[in-house]
Amino acid sequence: MTTNQQPLAVALERLNEVLPRAQYPLPLEEADGMRRLAGTIANQVRDHLLPRAMRLDAPLLVVVGGSTGSGKSTLVNSLLRARLTKPGVLRPTTTSPVLVAHPDDLAWFDSGKVLPNLVRSSTPVHDSRALHVVAHDSLPPGLALLDAPDIDSIDDANRRLSRQLLSAADLWVFVTSAARYADAVGWELLEQAAERDTVVSVVLNRCPPDAADDLRSHLSEMLTARGLPAAKLFAVAERKLGEDGMLPLPDVQPIRAWLASLAAESGARTDIALQTLAGAVRGLDQQISHLADGVRRQGDAVDELGRQAANQFRLAADEVALATSDGTMLRGEVLSRWQDFVGTGEFMRGVEEQISRWRDRLTGWFTGQQEAEGVRGAINDGLAALIVEHGQAACESAVNQWSMTSWGRQIVEMHPALARPTSDFEPDATRAVRDWQADVLALVAEQGRGKRTKARFLALGTNAVGAALIIVVFATTGGLTGAEVGIAGGASLLAQRLLEGVFGEDAVRRLAQRAKNDLDARIHALFATQLTRFLHITEELAVDTSAADQLDEVAAELRRAGSSAFDDLTRPKGF
Repeated sequence: MTTNQQPLAVALERLNEVLPRAQYPLPLEEADGMRRLAGTIANQVRDHLLPRAMRLDAPLLVVVGGSTGSGKSTLVNSLLRARLTKPGVLRPTTTSPVLVAHPDDLAWFDSGKVLPNLVRSSTPVHDSRALHVVAHDSLPPGLALLDAPDIDSIDDANRRLSRQLLSAADLWVFVTSAARYADAVGWELLEQAAERDTVVSVVLNRCPPDAADDLRSHLSEMLTARGLPAAKLFAVAERKLGEDGMLPLPDVQPIRAWLASLAAESGARTDIALQTLAGAVRGLDQQISHLADGVRRQGDAVDELGRQAANQFRLAADEVALATSDGTMLRGEVLSRWQDFVGTGEFMRGVEEQISRWRDRLTGWFTGQQEAEGVRGAINDGLAALIVEHGQAACESAVNQWSMTSWGRQIVEMHPALARPTSDFEPDATRAVRDWQADVLALVAEQGRGKRTKARFLALGTNAVGAALIIVVFATTGGLTGAEVGIAGGASLLAQRLLEGVFGEDAVRRLAQRAKNDLDARIHALFATQLTRFLHITEELAVDTSAADQLDEVAAELRRAGSSAFDDLTRPKGF
């Protein structure tokens, strides 16, 4: 390896390490294409670019490719004057690639440095994952011929392998026929070769003898128009094969002579290897940038799914927090039980006028554990129902948000249970409210131990004071005033005055805020258990967006290394 080549090999090794980190789990518009491109580049690096960058003097790999029935295998056998690869009557004709090399070069191709993912075999096999390696001394040292599967094979594995092998080639011998040389599939691959500056030779096979010149001229024009003006073009006449199944030697002799000249001239081989290597490396730049952008789009999409779900549960928690502080809870069963607890008749006759008298008679109003349990039960049922209602709404809203994109919709379809809370959510909500009320009672009991408040606290009892504090919590931001004559406002005012008579105004404010903060935390925790189901999915889809930066870095390394390695490269003509 030359000094100029060494940084290139290092950069290609780095690319080989980084590519697996580029993930595209979400079915975004171009995700399938990104995955295929990442796999194609990985194969190209391992199969061709890295081994070639490490050994520029290694034998050339000449891949013979083409469409179904173009006569690739027959051409290879005819060039070597030996039946080394078997043409088939049934299509696809070639199921496993056959590589023919001179015995002196066999170690290089049998070592696994080139096409490392293909299993080597010394006998014919019908497996697209295997490479049949044949040593034959009719092929001069310095290059190998590889008979590839059909580019338009009806077998998906064969078709993919044909493209992989062409990407691994130092030189293409592209075989087509007089009847099919205008086929779109072939020209798609040839145009890609032109973009990568791959060295290409084209064999126009099975030409009617009286039309060979015209067909060759037309194909030459097409090659020039498609960016391959330097492609070496051969025409082989359509003839009946001999008993040995081969084309007459004179028909293939020009191709044999050309290959022999390449094998004999180390400078020519180096030029071809360098041109194809340089073109492939330069072609990687835009492809790597494309992959990096795709990783970032994947990361953004996954993050957006997480944000959408989190926003819905945050909004649900905010709505419950508001409902438990603006007087919403002071209606229905909760209010009815509270009124029964404190005495509705006197309560309804006026608030401000009765405050002092109520304060003196509080002990009579709070009639014991049974009434207090009624208030606590109503609070438990009402608040738990409120939490469950908003939890259900949050699940539905998060699912609706995800369903607005095709990839989110696919996730929802795979996880239909996301649209509703888990079966334990309702009992967990009931338990959380019950535990909160128990903590409120513990809070007021702790506050009531002071000498100054002890007598008044004992006169009312823990249950009464705790119930009053909860009523105050439920109206802490409701804007309720002493002048308000509404039932909810009066209930809150009475509870407020009751507690102030026991603890003092500042203490009541602190107790209410502490109790409210505790309630909000429990509600957030409940909703977090449901949000976790959504976030677990996004975590499984998590994209390492640092891979995008790493791809950008390795692309820059390749540009620098390629510039150094190929500065003196001049494009060879006539190869």
